[in-house]
Amino acid sequence: MNPPLPLEFLENISNIISQNISFKTEDKFKIKLIKFIKILAKYRCLLFLDNIDAIIEHENYREYSEILQAIGQSKHNSCLIITSRKIPQELESLVGNKTSTYFRELQGLDYQTGRQILGDIDTFHGSEDEWQFLIQQVCHGNPLFIKSIAHHIQEVHHNNLSDFLLKGNLLIEKVESILNSYFQQLSNLEKAIIFELAINRNPVSLSELEHNIIIEPDGKSIQEGIRSLSSKILLDKKDDYFTIHPLLIEYFTQKIITIATEEIKTQKFQLLRSNSLTKTTVPDYLRKIQINVILHPIINNLIHNFQENNLESKLIDCLKTLKNEPSGQIGGIAGNIINLLNILKNGHLIGYDFSHIPIRQVDLSNIRLNQVDFSYSQFFDCIFPQTCGSILSISCSQFNRSFPREDLLATGDSHGMIYLWKVKQDGKLELSKSFPAHGSWVWSVALNSEGQLLASGGQDGIIKIWSITTDLSINCHSLPHPSQKHYAPIRAVTFSADSKFLATGSEDKTIKIWSVETGECLHTLEGHQERVGGVTFSPNGQLLASGSADKTIKIWSVDTGKCLHTLTGHQDWVWQVAFSSDGQLLASGSGDKTIKIWSIIEGEYQNIDTLTGHESWIWSIAFSPDGQYIASGSEDFTLRLWSVKTRECLQCFRGYGNRLSSITFSPDSQYILSGSIDRSIRLWSIKNHKCLQQINGHTDWICSVAFSPDGKTLISGSGDQTIRLWSGESGKVIKILQEKDYWVLLHQVAVSPNGQLIASTSHDNTIKLWDIRTDEKYTFSPEHQKRVWSIAFSPNSQMLVSGSGDNSVKLWSVPRGFCLKTFEEHQAWVLSVTFSPDGRLIATGSEDRTIKLWSIEDDMTQSLRTFKGHQGRIWSVVFSSDGQRLASSSDDQTVKVWQVKDGRLINSFEGHKSWVWSVAFSPDGKLLASGGDDATIRIWDVETGELHQLLCEHTKSVRSVCFSPDGKTLASAGEDETIKLWNLKTGECQNTLRSPRLYEQTNIKGVEGLNYETSNTMKILGAFLSR
Repeated sequence: MNPPLPLEFLENISNIISQNISFKTEDKFKIKLIKFIKILAKYRCLLFLDNIDAIIEHENYREYSEILQAIGQSKHNSCLIITSRKIPQELESLVGNKTSTYFRELQGLDYQTGRQILGDIDTFHGSEDEWQFLIQQVCHGNPLFIKSIAHHIQEVHHNNLSDFLLKGNLLIEKVESILNSYFQQLSNLEKAIIFELAINRNPVSLSELEHNIIIEPDGKSIQEGIRSLSSKILLDKKDDYFTIHPLLIEYFTQKIITIATEEIKTQKFQLLRSNSLTKTTVPDYLRKIQINVILHPIINNLIHNFQENNLESKLIDCLKTLKNEPSGQIGGIAGNIINLLNILKNGHLIGYDFSHIPIRQVDLSNIRLNQVDFSYSQFFDCIFPQTCGSILSISCSQFNRSFPREDLLATGDSHGMIYLWKVKQDGKLELSKSFPAHGSWVWSVALNSEGQLLASGGQDGIIKIWSITTDLSINCHSLPHPSQKHYAPIRAVTFSADSKFLATGSEDKTIKIWSVETGECLHTLEGHQERVGGVTFSPNGQLLASGSADKTIKIWSVDTGKCLHTLTGHQDWVWQVAFSSDGQLLASGSGDKTIKIWSIIEGEYQNIDTLTGHESWIWSIAFSPDGQYIASGSEDFTLRLWSVKTRECLQCFRGYGNRLSSITFSPDSQYILSGSIDRSIRLWSIKNHKCLQQINGHTDWICSVAFSPDGKTLISGSGDQTIRLWSGESGKVIKILQEKDYWVLLHQVAVSPNGQLIASTSHDNTIKLWDIRTDEKYTFSPEHQKRVWSIAFSPNSQMLVSGSGDNSVKLWSVPRGFCLKTFEEHQAWVLSVTFSPDGRLIATGSEDRTIKLWSIEDDMTQSLRTFKGHQGRIWSVVFSSDGQRLASSSDDQTVKVWQVKDGRLINSFEGHKSWVWSVAFSPDGKLLASGGDDATIRIWDVETGELHQLLCEHTKSVRSVCFSPDGKTLASAGEDETIKLWNLKTGECQNTLRSPRLYEQTNIKGVEGLNYETSNTMKILGAFLSR
């Protein structure tokens, strides 16, 4: 009834059978199908596909044909049973004496059982032969047909079976004709109700029907319509919810497709007026099904009638006709047309006039709406985009009936923002408030159990405590005294259960315990040898657990601040720790891909189990409040749900485009809420393992910028998955290269010295090469095991060097993408790589705080030299044009210049107030530019070490800087979504480049149905209130 797409089917079934199957986001359908068949060969499974003929011919479901053929043709130990009203042609050729594919005709109910069904409905009059003929010849023993015909005999033939058989002979030939006969007898209101049940595909309450049926066509109430409909069509009612049989859903879905197509052709609207064909009020997975089984077939029908170009004009004409109708009579027409336009135009609705109309049930969160006129329109039940960046932290309050407010969810993002969401009774989230909290990344947020206090820790090293009133007013009322502060980014904040204490963990290797009431630091806990990743209080508040990059977990006394235990066993950083609700278990998640479960018996800690299954670092873990589950989020883009009792993985949730940075359970343990670097917040149902809601943030922040060799073009890599080529003269976009396969976060782009190729790196572990002349894309073989952070071309454009999260450096041939050499001395992520001007050396900067120099001229893979001196990870390294000097930038807030020949530190430039992301030499080597997390660009005199210029027009972190080939212009790019071009002679910004935002030049004057937060979000994304 609610069929998953073929890809989803393969993933879901594979997850159920084998939790250890390696399904990657980037895997195409055929690769996943091969893996699926291997699972069926390894395990003995019984699979059922019911009513396959209902979907196999739909455009978005045709790959089921390949699944059937693969199962039928492959050798395996499993069995697939399908039901269908006709033999799928994909399997007909597989039937034979030497095959294992068989067809069996299903027999209907026997005569006595059929009589019993009829007797339960009413008393009917007829002979024994007539009964037998009806049940076995007309209905073929199908219980649905028996029930449906019984209602028809009641309504039309007054319970007289003989009369039906004499007068209804035309109906006997096909039961579908009986359904057609029923349909013709329905009033417009009854049709609207039955269509609504078919569209929703799940049980619907009376209140939902009253809300969703926009115009009651016959002037009667929905309750009256339900009563009259029940006498004509078989309605199933349970606990005040209504639904219809799956076969009826299929029948009426086809009716919807046919009628909607005809209404658009004739512009005479009834169905499209009274019913919205997709719903924003249903779970996300169900809305996707509605789009696939209703909207796509309608579009295909219309394209067949009008051709694609003419169809767009036809749909626009439909909207124009609405301008002359009273707003209250338009109903769902406009929303339905916009949803169809969205599919037709692939999410790009540019320059449309949607003014002065009511717009219902439209998901606008992923539609590019540039130069659209929404003026004086009304929005009903629409979903709007959010501006949140990568979600770094998430926290949910625990329900407290004495505090008169719904549960709250807080999220912190990479833009320094905190978002507060109301958690509704169905688990869904509604944005209540957003506010700037930190200058940069909000690494951690924590709500106390009542949701009255919120703590946050940021990249800026600041801890903030916010009070939240019942009307969601926010007041920052407590900051640590400067003498007590942390001296590095805050990676973890957590409240004790009684909200008296706050614990914070920092990259300065310390943990602090604070009094919430006074803001005083009570203890500074020292003992970890590396940065602290996660901290958590025990439920009784007496203990504090911490995890660190030193691979240990420490247990501390909250009262004395002393370390009571040090737990070892992990082979990599410990990112997160969590106590169970009863305090008897501790879980730890690590970069070694494992979760360790520690029992706590009389103060002693013992590792009782190690959970495996994730394929990369585990960033987040949480126990459910009821103690039954553990959830874990990983760098492998998956969320796993584990049983605390059996330690088995119960479900693997996929679909993410990046790592899961934070997870939490709802207070009732029914839902999991997750935040990801892919800018999404997702709500998962534990009961049915489906995504009920996905909130997507939108940002076009620019991670990398470079000049072409001739200086006429700028190339940028952006958070919206695109590489853009800009004219340096006009500032206009010349070309867009887009990553269409799936969500990726670009880290860096590089331009070949011959100006013909662009290379890009991303979170998907791959390197992509783009031919600027042809737009052709090449993907290098995925030799790196983790994300690729950095890339650089050799001076002759014949080689590439890459640095990865797998701690390795690789040398590649261009354009074939063969790996020529691998260097493996770094002890942590390799964040930056560069070639020397003569192409003989490579320099690499790492999270291990070292720079290494390598030779590419022989078979040696040992480094020539190691540069030490930075106190933090090294984000950027670059050679001077003469190859004699090397510059580096770090999150220790410094820029350093080194002598290449002996590794001597020549100078260290200080002045940035936070991480320094990028550094670049001027072509003559006299100046050095650096871009920082403090939103500034600093130009340094290399010889004197003095600050030459300070450029301050960016509003957020500056991620990339580069000089033009002639040395007259500096380009900078950052998280404020702009590229700025600076005149180095005057220090002035001579041009700002910005790609169109999601709602650029969209008019929202006089719009109704937007709250303050939504209206503000639309303005941030480029909308305006008329000019």
